[in-house]
Amino acid sequence: MFTRVLVILLLFPPFGAAQTAASTVAGIRGSQFTINGQPSYTPASGFPSANANLAGTLLNVRAVQAIFDDANYPNQGSRLHPYQSNTLGPIFWDYPDGPWDPERNVREFLAALPGWRRCGLLAFTVNLQGGGPPDGNYGERITLQPHNNSGFDPEGNLKPAYAGRLRRVIAEADRLGMVAIVGFFYFGSNERIQITPDDRYVKEAIVQGCRFLKGLPHRNILIEINNETNASSYKHRILQPNGALDAVLLAQQTVERQIPVSMSWSGGILPRGSRGEAAMRAVDYVMFHTNGQTPEEVHQSIQAMRRWVGYDRPVIINEDGVSTFNLHAAVQEHVGWGFYDNGLSNYRDGFQAPPVNWKINTPVKWQFFEQVARLTGSPIPPKPEYSAGDAPEIELVGLQPGQVLKEPAWIEAIVKDRHPRWPIKRVEFFIDGAPYSYRRNAPFLLNNQEWWDMVDVAAGPHVLRVVAYDQRGPRFTELGSMVEVPFSVEK
Repeated sequence: MFTRVLVILLLFPPFGAAQTAASTVAGIRGSQFTINGQPSYTPASGFPSANANLAGTLLNVRAVQAIFDDANYPNQGSRLHPYQSNTLGPIFWDYPDGPWDPERNVREFLAALPGWRRCGLLAFTVNLQGGGPPDGNYGERITLQPHNNSGFDPEGNLKPAYAGRLRRVIAEADRLGMVAIVGFFYFGSNERIQITPDDRYVKEAIVQGCRFLKGLPHRNILIEINNETNASSYKHRILQPNGALDAVLLAQQTVERQIPVSMSWSGGILPRGSRGEAAMRAVDYVMFHTNGQTPEEVHQSIQAMRRWVGYDRPVIINEDGVSTFNLHAAVQEHVGWGFYDNGLSNYRDGFQAPPVNWKINTPVKWQFFEQVARLTGSPIPPKPEYSAGDAPEIELVGLQPGQVLKEPAWIEAIVKDRHPRWPIKRVEFFIDGAPYSYRRNAPFLLNNQEWWDMVDVAAGPHVLRVVAYDQRGPRFTELGSMVEVPFSVEK
């Protein structure tokens, strides 16, 4: 059966080859993503100064809440009637200056997209069931999240309001030359669709989601069937590793090979011949996440995934964290990387916990977009004004502004944690905007040396940037602070 499917697929032209009225067409050629027939991030696609390792990749942002709503609001999820979380206290979606409004949310997202694109960002992920807004899934042991954010009703019908918001998001991305990675299902919300032994309702949701996307006049789309396919969090068999092949083939058949189909995999490396492996062999591109990993582990994960599923299709990470060291690790492996900044539902930090401020308005967001701009040869965004009384404080010892270094120096970042519950997670050092060294535990020494020897830094003027990240939730949320100090090396 699987062999026959592969033979049939070879009869179709490469993605992006069909004629379309859309202005931005996402395609696949071998192991590379293309935009309008050209590998992304190349001179031919409008990036004459991009890092060569970016060719055929998609740098992206996890923006899964761009079309968010909560059917329980305002009886739940409002300031007067918040959800309760064991990890982060009361959770609600109201803006500081008014009630929750899904139309305001999508309008502000669309207004922010041009600024993202100017920095060289080419893709983002949106999901019809969003993603866990509070870090740690409210601290509950059950998988079903209490809010009701689902673009599908219990019988798998696509809700018109979600479809309308998604249509606008895809259209604006098309206009800007960007790719929308459209997810259908999220664990913690997939149970909002009725569970049956034959999966008929979740299959209907796949079909309706695919038909909707196929019917649009846009082809700047990649499909992510579900976020982190796994056996423990998903209640529908077809969304688990052993059933995912059926979901992939159903989606591919429905879109008639006009839109690339995949899912973000988190089922582990499965044995040869297993149904999970067959699903990963069937997808049009390979997608997975690297949350919580060091840069060294990101390298290892990418290499392990390629050894398992091959080198013949594009690989993309569409969720990691906020560390741009991991971004650079992925780029070194010729893989696109996804910025995931959870936030705190405070309309300031992060991109995932509503109400979201979609602007580049914090040091954490700016650091990512600044590095994207450097990698792609695009304009660096202006630094935002940011004031947070509980963000970490950085004192740099051993280096003063304008200092000339002639011999080894003890340079240390002393970081004061101003939050009583969560620890300092990581300190990163950059020289002239490029990643240089990082450390996860004090003492936070430049290049992890007690006496920095400067052997790999040229003589002349430089700028040292120190970025300190403070953990703000049980898993992913981080706040950050940064300082920059100009100095010179004399040899």
